[in-house]
Amino acid sequence: MIEQHPHKQGRALRRCWKTAFALLLAASVAVSLAPNMTASTLYFVSDGISTFLTGGTERADESRIVVQGVTVDSGDVTMEEGRKVVIRRGESEIYATSRANESVSALLQREGVALSPLEMVFVDLSGEDVVLAVAADHTYYETASEAIAYGTTYQTDYTLPKGTTAVTRAGENGVREVTVEVIYADGRLSSRQRIGENVRAAVDEVVSTGTLVKEAQPGDTIASVVTKEDGSGYLLMKSGDSLHFTGKMTVTCTAYSSEQRTVGTITATGTRVKVGVVAVDRRVIPLGTKMFITSNDGVYTYGMGSAEDTGVFGKSVDLYMDTIRQCMQFGRRPSTVYFLDK
Repeated sequence: MIEQHPHKQGRALRRCWKTAFALLLAASVAVSLAPNMTASTLYFVSDGISTFLTGGTERADESRIVVQGVTVDSGDVTMEEGRKVVIRRGESEIYATSRANESVSALLQREGVALSPLEMVFVDLSGEDVVLAVAADHTYYETASEAIAYGTTYQTDYTLPKGTTAVTRAGENGVREVTVEVIYADGRLSSRQRIGENVRAAVDEVVSTGTLVKEAQPGDTIASVVTKEDGSGYLLMKSGDSLHFTGKMTVTCTAYSSEQRTVGTITATGTRVKVGVVAVDRRVIPLGTKMFITSNDGVYTYGMGSAEDTGVFGKSVDLYMDTIRQCMQFGRRPSTVYFLDK
């Protein structure tokens, strides 16, 4: 509180209090129109008798001001002892040092600084020294921050097991910062106008859904192949499924059927012949190997196979089929065998 001479009482006092209330109301209205506003400094609006604290926040409460590194006592700022203070008024400057628990208004009174009805005190606490600028006109800037919510993007991942999901990228909210210029003239709020905007875009969360399966669906074919440097990779199927392979081999494919008199119904491993049984040279392809087989011209896809029979030599495989007619239609084809996980 900054006191003036006693003869200011009576009607003049009531008029000044009305003026003070109007100024405080104007400041409050300005503040209420700008929620979430923050400022690096605090502002005092004075009617010449009382000094009211306003700030670039929703309200000048202690919780807001403590964040600024100050405390509030009856609408005034208390400074720690020994703080260097510069009082600027026009071209003149007064240098002072704060006393223990001294408020800004008390320091001004101690230094003989009396405010006119239209003057304000601009309290800048952002630097090493406290700067008190006394003037009727002030311009300062506030920044309003508004969060921009991130969205969620869904994608498939051929390396994840089918049916599982995973957040492969965390989302991050963006921020829209609007800069507002606030001008006080003759101790009154003159204008508030938006002068700039800075936007940091939100980063969408990415949720991946797995497509990796152990076996391809009957009749499914390859849409594309992803091969890694070590020769392994993934078969991306037209159904949307994916298969992991550890390696591949170019072979010559033929076909056989139990309809042939020379072919029995029991394989070399003791299983019964059926579509999916493949005869191999065990020195080239170990028995028990799971495979996916397709012709190199892309015309024929045998699909899933298991090395359960023998009777061929070298890089050749014999595919079991139900009928001799199917075997003849297939003939002999250069093909690729993809070795799958067991």
